[in-house]
Amino acid sequence: MMRAFVKNILRFLGGFLDRIVAVFGVVGFAQFPQFFSQYIQRLGGHLAEAQFMLVRFELTAEYFGMTLDEYIATHINSGHEVFVSSGQLINDLVNRINALERSLTALKEASVYTRWLVFLRECDYSIVQETWLDFTPGLPTSLEGALYGLCGLFASWLLYQGIKTLLKLLGKLVTAPFSRRKRFMFPA
Repeated sequence: MMRAFVKNILRFLGGFLDRIVAVFGVVGFAQFPQFFSQYIQRLGGHLAEAQFMLVRFELTAEYFGMTLDEYIATHINSGHEVFVSSGQLINDLVNRINALERSLTALKEASVYTRWLVFLRECDYSIVQETWLDFTPGLPTSLEGALYGLCGLFASWLLYQGIKTLLKLLGKLVTAPFSRRKRFMFPA
C-alpha cells in the first residue's frame, strides 16, 4: 500500500518535472530570435562607431595629401615608437571594421533555419556578453519564434529523458548489492 502511494507520488513529480523542463526549453529557445535581433543592433552599433573613427583618420590622411594606407605606412615606418603604435592601432581598426562588416552581412543574410549556426560561427563573444547583460526577453509571436520553441521542446525532452535514464541506471547500480536475489550458498 505504502509502496504504491510512493510510486504514484514519484510518477506525479516526474510528470510535473517533465512539464517544467519542457516549458523552460520552449521559452528558452524561443528567446533566440529576440537575442539575435538585439545582438545585430549592438553589432551594428560597434560597426558604426568604428567606421566613424576611421573616417576621422581618413580625413586626417586626406589633409596631408595621403591615402589611408599611406598614412598608416608613414606611422608604422616612422621608427618612432609612438607613431608605430598609432599606425598599428589604425590598421587594427581597419581589420576590425572588415571583420564586423563580414559578420553583420553573414548574419543578416542567414535564413531562419541556419541563423543559429551562422550566429555560432560569426558571433563576437565580447558583443555577445554585452548583449546578454542588457538582454530583454520577449514573447515571440513570429513563425521563427515558434520554430525555435519547438526545437527547445525537443531538446529539453531529450535532455530530460537522458537524465532520467541515467538516474535509473545509477539507481540500479547503487541498489544492486542490496537486492533480494538468491545468493550462491557455499556447501558447509
